[in-house]
Amino acid sequence: MNVIIFGAGRRGLRLARHLIEEKKSVTFLDSSPARCALAQSKLDCMAVCGSATDIEMLEECGCASADMVVAVTDSDEVNLVSCGIVTSRFPEVKTIATIRGLTYLSEESGRPFSLLGINHIVNPEQEASQRLQDIIVSGLFSDIAYFPGAHYLVATKTVTKDDAIVNMNLIQAKRKYPGRYLIGGVNHRGKVTTANGNTVLREGDEIAIILDDDEQESVYRLFGISASDFNIRRMVLVGATRICRFLLMSLPEKMHRNIVLVEKDRELCKEYCEMFPDVMILNGAITDENFWDEENISDSDLFVSLTENDELNVLIASYAKTQGTSRSIALIKTNTSYVKLAKAIGVDATVSTTESAVDAIMKIMRGDNVRTLHAIFDGRIEVYEFVIRNTFLHLGKALKDIDFKGSAVIAGVGRGEDNFIPDGSYAFREGDTVLVVALHEDYDYVQDLFGGPEADDAS
Repeated sequence: MNVIIFGAGRRGLRLARHLIEEKKSVTFLDSSPARCALAQSKLDCMAVCGSATDIEMLEECGCASADMVVAVTDSDEVNLVSCGIVTSRFPEVKTIATIRGLTYLSEESGRPFSLLGINHIVNPEQEASQRLQDIIVSGLFSDIAYFPGAHYLVATKTVTKDDAIVNMNLIQAKRKYPGRYLIGGVNHRGKVTTANGNTVLREGDEIAIILDDDEQESVYRLFGISASDFNIRRMVLVGATRICRFLLMSLPEKMHRNIVLVEKDRELCKEYCEMFPDVMILNGAITDENFWDEENISDSDLFVSLTENDELNVLIASYAKTQGTSRSIALIKTNTSYVKLAKAIGVDATVSTTESAVDAIMKIMRGDNVRTLHAIFDGRIEVYEFVIRNTFLHLGKALKDIDFKGSAVIAGVGRGEDNFIPDGSYAFREGDTVLVVALHEDYDYVQDLFGGPEADDAS
């Protein structure tokens, strides 16, 4: 597969790294010589310096022979125009554009639809707000994603010395703490593996938990915590940004009465008061210590920092914890290296617009048969939501009779209104939605097995 990426910034580089690991050919087109040089020094790729809206440059970087063009520059206008030109000039090439400032939503799906003939539009801020909503509604403060077809959540958690499951293998843990959940992957001191019954959970291990979307309490028990710890009586949001607007629109309206929004811009406060009348809007600077005391900001169950400044988000989310806030979340818009820093200084969860956008783009690139895709452990494990088609090689076979060569774990199944974690007697049926956990390096095997002919065309 030959992919042209417009924009060698943070999103472009992260996307390219995934694609190159899958042996795909990647070429960058970027107006900055420095970014082009950096991309070629870090990755096995080509980089052409020039404007993505210049037809001659599109031809020079190889758009005519590309399978797909992805526009991830920092300019919405460049992304729209460049993909529009590609679509009109090279109609066989599939296009994906990231758009932040404008929202294109279909009434049916509530998701971005095509514009100017562009095949797919991804809004990074909408994707990040969806991740935030999943964290808040589930009560699992970690890297989390919701898989709507199978009705399962995937969350990550670090095992501590005080956790109930420390030093147990997965068979022992499941016997002692039964429930509809499965531990699908483990990051042990940098070594990432999919999990099996003999996997022992050690202090410091980061684990990926797949669970029924109504089964959070089973996971709470694993870590010796109470569901009452996650009752949100008061939530503080900081920053009336576009992501904040998306989040408030997606959260249940009954939660609005428990939300306080802090914004220093008076005009924005007026605008949000009209849009969200049940939300308490406070006009003030979150960096003013007196403001914290006057408005009792730290008296909250959840503090979410959503400003445009990564450093400020991380620092005030950490500060809120020191002042008595139960949980905190920080938005990371630019520098993904702050994700580890935030965790180290006590922030419970982070959401990266870069990672959310790349997940959405990779899902599109994997083909129509992939409903949802979420990468964890810095992209080294991927969790897919596949629909079983009539072309599936093992249709009708029981799970116990199939050798997946250690390359895939079937973590959950959605069948009609039911969802369950399969045992060995489960047999694949056409129309089933299955959650598949696999190492990123086993992408080709998983895609060939579950993707079907349409997905093969896309890859």
